[in-house]
Amino acid sequence: MSHVREIIGEHPAYGYRRILPELEERTGQTVNHKRLRRLLSEHELGLARQVSKHSPSPAEEILGDAAGQLNLVEGQDPGPLEAFSTDFTELSYAGGNRKAYLMAAARLESKYVPGWAVGPSANRKLAMRCWEQVRERMESLGEDLDEKIIHHDLDSVYTSYRWLEATLLGDEMRVSYSENGAKGNPWIESLWRRTKAEIGSRITEASSLPALRTVFDERFRYYNQERRHSSIGQIPPREHLGQTLDTLESEPQIAAVS
Repeated sequence: MSHVREIIGEHPAYGYRRILPELEERTGQTVNHKRLRRLLSEHELGLARQVSKHSPSPAEEILGDAAGQLNLVEGQDPGPLEAFSTDFTELSYAGGNRKAYLMAAARLESKYVPGWAVGPSANRKLAMRCWEQVRERMESLGEDLDEKIIHHDLDSVYTSYRWLEATLLGDEMRVSYSENGAKGNPWIESLWRRTKAEIGSRITEASSLPALRTVFDERFRYYNQERRHSSIGQIPPREHLGQTLDTLESEPQIAAVS
């Protein structure tokens, strides 16, 4: 029961359908949904459970005070490698009978996706898995994250201390928020639409969470390294990123001799 109580503590609005995949991931075991429902009922943790009200966190209070000034990319033209866009999207797999979530981070200008992760819940654990991949990929490219912008909505994951500790304090990034949901984050919404249109059948046909993760590993490798994008001159994002890095490296040399 300890795992169940932990999940409910983190996600008080979850019913048994959403608790089930989270529990299976944490325990590494298949859980019978009837047994889970019986446990929830016996311990008075069933669907009648109400979300408890809580006082705003210090981060939420700061964001509330700064309302109207949280979007650092609106009306701007971020330079090469300057900004990332990220969010979660819900996925239906196993013939449409199971739910999972994808988080990815995309660079606004190059369309390059340096990190992604798939899991049973759109939570901080999934966010940090995705972000660790972003860090590793950027380090392999010799790129720092400090002073870059990370843009997303006001989801509780992205206003949490753990997320801000990682991005704002740890990576010394500038954190930007859409104040009107998906409308204020068109870059990641475009990625979701394109992805689901192009591999929707593969997502639905994936029989398990590991199989679904393989689908997205293959998808984003193709997306970054092979898929041509009209907005960046009909070349793949990785090639465009390489050209941008070469240009940025040569600019100081050009300035020195000019």
